[in-house]
Amino acid sequence: MSLDLSRDEFAAADPLDRVEEALEIAGWQHERDEEGTIQAVAETRWGDMGALFAFRPEPAAIHFSVTLDIKPVAAKRAQLSELIIMANERLWLGHFDYWADEGVVIFRYTFPMTDRDEVSLGEIRSAVAASVSAVDRFVPAFNFLIWAGKSPRESIDAVMFETHGEA
Repeated sequence: MSLDLSRDEFAAADPLDRVEEALEIAGWQHERDEEGTIQAVAETRWGDMGALFAFRPEPAAIHFSVTLDIKPVAAKRAQLSELIIMANERLWLGHFDYWADEGVVIFRYTFPMTDRDEVSLGEIRSAVAASVSAVDRFVPAFNFLIWAGKSPRESIDAVMFETHGEA
């Protein structure tokens, strides 16, 4: 007798079911659209931002992104790219990206799903926390660059400045 352990026989629940569970625990508003993508509201210090979770079978992965509520201008694209590089150097989990076709800056992270059927709640919580932390810290830098005319270096330095103690 042969034991066939092909992945088809053990197809688990939708990989995004665990994501919905984590979002409910976190208190994020969310809903699934017709394609199975989860649209959510990321609550940050700078307001609510749109978040998205989507599963892709090949290569097996869950894509997570948060679209920043900033308005990049085409004339500052090179400076924006430089600022994104500087911000990404300071992130441990996830990264910022600029999608020129849509004209948006996003925070994104991908959960590889090869050889597994679900992502853990801890992984989802970590990515969600990292996204909120990154957005909270770096949105002002993007706004300094876009609206205040600061250089990428001035913008990143302004948000990395931390005070200790009381005056």
